[in-house]
Amino acid sequence: MILYNSLGQTKQEFVPHTPGKVNMYTCGPTVYHYAHIGNLRTYIMEDVLEKYLRFSGYDVNRVMNITDVGHLSSDADTGEDKMLSGAKREHKTVMEIAKFYTDAFFADCEKLNIKRPDVVEPATNCIDDFINMISVLLEKGYAYIAGGNVYFDTSKLDNYYVFGNMNEDDLAVGVRDSVEED
Repeated sequence: MILYNSLGQTKQEFVPHTPGKVNMYTCGPTVYHYAHIGNLRTYIMEDVLEKYLRFSGYDVNRVMNITDVGHLSSDADTGEDKMLSGAKREHKTVMEIAKFYTDAFFADCEKLNIKRPDVVEPATNCIDDFINMISVLLEKGYAYIAGGNVYFDTSKLDNYYVFGNMNEDDLAVGVRDSVEED
């Protein structure tokens, strides 16, 4: 099977790390509202890949997270906590919103014949792990705090820019000379 490697921008023969076994991770939805067709397209493609791998004789283990906690900030929005906004919009608790839209997501997947992942892990089950991982990154100097947020220090990873198909100059746009730590 030939797959496109977006990192190297080439088509490559698929060779699993462990012969006969494939582990797949699916970044699941943030469950503050219904999924739309653009969201579901991702899961359709992953489902087709998983089914083909199984058909080809691979033992496949697919894990999906469910983001049932808010994003306090991101590049795509202005710091809106989407889970909290959804709860306010519907006059429910964040956990009620998360459960309702998680169930709705999997109902939509079932209608599209998308196989449920082998493991589904809500982010709220992993908060202690996230905190511990962030603490280690901060202690080792791989992350820093600015504006109340924790950021990965991209200068600590050689050639980080290749992940976004950029060059070093692209990353320099908007760089500050100093970082203000909280």
